[in-house]
Amino acid sequence: MSAALRKKVKVLLEKDCEFAIGIRKGRVLEKRSEGYLIFWEPWIDPDTGECHESNTSVAPFELIANENKYGTLKILRRPLSKSVCQSRPRRSERLPTEIARQRFRKQFVLAIQDMLDSGDLKLVRDDFCRNINRIVAKGMTRYSEYLAAQSRRQNKRGGARTQKASTETDRVVEFHQGFKSGQTMWNWYWQWQADGDDGLFDKYRNCGNYKRHDDATDAFIVSVLNILWDQERATIKSMVESVQAAIDAENEQRERLPVPAAKMNKVGYDYILSLIKEHAPLDHKIRKSGWNKAYKDLHTLGMGIETSRALQRVEIDEYTVDLFVLMQSTGLFDHLPTSIMQVLQLDGKARRVTLSAALDVHTRCFLALQIVPEGIENPLRHTLEMIYTDKNPIADAAGAKFGWPMCGAPETIVLDRGAAYITDDAYDVLASLGITNLGAPAGKPWLKPYIERVFRTIHNDLLLRFSGRAFSNVVERGDNDPANRATLTLEAFLVWLVRWTVDAYHTRTHSALGMSPNQAWERATRECEPRSLTSEEMREAFGVRARRKLTRQGLRVANIDYQADALMEKFLDSNAEYFDILRWDGDVGTISVRCDDGPWTTVPACEDRWIGKTDTDLRVWLQELAVTDDEERIGRRDFLNAANKESARLKQLMGLISLPKTPAELTKDVQRFMRHADTAERRHAAGSYSELLADIDTEVDVEAEQHIRENASEHVGLDRGSDDQEEDSME
Repeated sequence: MSAALRKKVKVLLEKDCEFAIGIRKGRVLEKRSEGYLIFWEPWIDPDTGECHESNTSVAPFELIANENKYGTLKILRRPLSKSVCQSRPRRSERLPTEIARQRFRKQFVLAIQDMLDSGDLKLVRDDFCRNINRIVAKGMTRYSEYLAAQSRRQNKRGGARTQKASTETDRVVEFHQGFKSGQTMWNWYWQWQADGDDGLFDKYRNCGNYKRHDDATDAFIVSVLNILWDQERATIKSMVESVQAAIDAENEQRERLPVPAAKMNKVGYDYILSLIKEHAPLDHKIRKSGWNKAYKDLHTLGMGIETSRALQRVEIDEYTVDLFVLMQSTGLFDHLPTSIMQVLQLDGKARRVTLSAALDVHTRCFLALQIVPEGIENPLRHTLEMIYTDKNPIADAAGAKFGWPMCGAPETIVLDRGAAYITDDAYDVLASLGITNLGAPAGKPWLKPYIERVFRTIHNDLLLRFSGRAFSNVVERGDNDPANRATLTLEAFLVWLVRWTVDAYHTRTHSALGMSPNQAWERATRECEPRSLTSEEMREAFGVRARRKLTRQGLRVANIDYQADALMEKFLDSNAEYFDILRWDGDVGTISVRCDDGPWTTVPACEDRWIGKTDTDLRVWLQELAVTDDEERIGRRDFLNAANKESARLKQLMGLISLPKTPAELTKDVQRFMRHADTAERRHAAGSYSELLADIDTEVDVEAEQHIRENASEHVGLDRGSDDQEEDSME
């Protein structure tokens, strides 16, 4: 049994790393045992205007880690990562439309490269102009195949390809400016040669955001399209006709209103097509290319793959366990949202689960091990996030005796060519993290032998000990029904899987290492401490995007208020209302915020208690708040009833409770409340209106009649009762 694990401070910087803390910029000259030797650049205090000269000092590891928790640490450049051009936006700041246009250009550049390799095109600008028609034809063919492959994989259902007329094809060609120019193709190719994929981005973000129709029209069209998405093999023309029919019906309904409302403008084919492309479920892009060079680099010879440090080479793969597990909702999943529980399919049936694992080749330690539910969008993103995350809390929750501290930033990752690992989202994550991607061709497991071997170890050392095995073939299975013999629930399986990883596999002597994986990790980290990422980098790579409204309290995300001086200035001195946010579950103490497609800004939580906390801590806190005590509820109920009863008794003793009125009294009050109302009905009953001086001739008679009425009222007033006097006084 190991001693209690001492909390280690993350090493966030390395030599020659450029960073900024607030307005101060620095560069790491050397990493020492007591901290970082940093060269600080000159800086000016914005409050006092005082100029500070450059100096050199040692910053402790704890100081940099604390600045990272509060979101003031920003990495400007890392020596092992590709340098970021200051004049170009970062990949995380690119708009989806920009990425789509860049991938459109890439298909033409790849078509040009194929023609150059086959000798059909010369690397001369005039030859590009002469063969522009062939370049356009091959580029459009590649782009059509690219979109068709994405659509087929995303929807997972077949469909005939829509045949376009020649006029429609010309319209598509004319949409892209400079499309038929050989000079343009020449520029695209050399931009790709000089800067890679980043050189194919255009200046689309500088264009105006002109919209032909208002937001209400767009929302109405999208609501109609949402009903049509599930139609099988629905053509664009049928969707356009459906949308136009719905708009006509809506305009007729608005015209028949008592106060006619403004009609929606009629939309055309191109506009509806643009909305379809914007809102269609084509989130997972699939990239096709050759992998001969990767196969050549990965082909093992002689001693095989050699590594000198931890996280130098990491292999990732998936494995469907040879064991049926009962998918029951137990106490482990109580704090999970309903959507995640539906993805896990916790319906009580027996199923085989799929594991996604990441193995460090140098130490043979598990860096990630988790189940992959069916239909999950990007399993590679979750596996990579687990590689960077400290897994000691997972080991503690499972009741393991040893810890699981294996985490850090990998240098090279080996993947197979599975559908889940060749999406554009997967490549974007790897590129943003600065990880070298080595793709192993399908059907060649010896190119990633370490992860393949450890899956067999899981089967032989763990799964064979429980009932419900599926067996590899019908002969081995015989009459055995593995689904009916399943005994492990999903929660129990996960607990045993974590305990086996930490207490059985990591502590067992490995024949190739001559020591246990745990000992190999400790030795490797003593010689070369693994590099970690800042919270800002983790949010850019693994954060979830959302949109929130700015209020006086700041931005509220998942029951936490985030506030900073920059947000206060935006709230008081601008018209900005809605902000885009990036939130990472591994650190809910800070979020990244931007407005109007501007740069990302780090904003900490208002309350200091959430600094450095995770989403798990937040869910536990919310679950504790939701727990109610029946005794407390009953105590408050009894207090309210007793207080109301005693209050009524005291009011009766003092005569403060008014008695209910009789029907006659209620009728009398009704007549009083409606006595002085002026209505058309009462004017009609009173007769026609007479002029002010119309009865001047009979003034004497009126005064005499009034004198007689006053004398009569005096005699009658002597006989009136107390009730009438009370009524006159009330009136």
